[in-house]
Amino acid sequence: VNGTEIPYRVYYSLYNNAINMHRQSGSEVTETVAKTIQANILQSLVKDELIYQQAKDYGIFVSDEELAMDIQHFPYFVNDKGVFDSRIYFAFLNNIRLAPKDFEEYRRKQLISRKVQILIASAISNVSEAEINYGKDVYKTDDKNSILQQKNNEILNDWFNKVLQKSKIKFTMLKEN
Repeated sequence: VNGTEIPYRVYYSLYNNAINMHRQSGSEVTETVAKTIQANILQSLVKDELIYQQAKDYGIFVSDEELAMDIQHFPYFVNDKGVFDSRIYFAFLNNIRLAPKDFEEYRRKQLISRKVQILIASAISNVSEAEINYGKDVYKTDDKNSILQQKNNEILNDWFNKVLQKSKIKFTMLKEN
């Protein structure tokens, strides 16, 4: 993505985890399902990387403290008392075959992506009467919050599509040793 490689081990780990979760839900993993999962993982990784690159240009970052707080409150990593347990954390990462460094980089990019989305959405805080009328026709609702959410989604998608058009994305599946 714009000259930055997304490690195959990260993709592979996320893909295998998604496949395993699909199987555990009792659903069959057909070739179509596997390809859909693959496409979703690739799309998510590319999107996170593109937003991360833009965020760096804007001076948006996630501190080590923010990342630590996120991981400590991640539902998968808390024990039955609701407290972060490093043994659960490392067991989880071992189970999905992902190094802590790779997982933490992945989470950092997700958190930065969320910050950028919140920043863009925060620019739109009101809905005009004309937009409510438009919402009635297009979204079949006159609820201001629903229309505001739709408006935010459209602006975010428009912003992302412009970023995507200026980007160079190349897919190569090189397994790492």
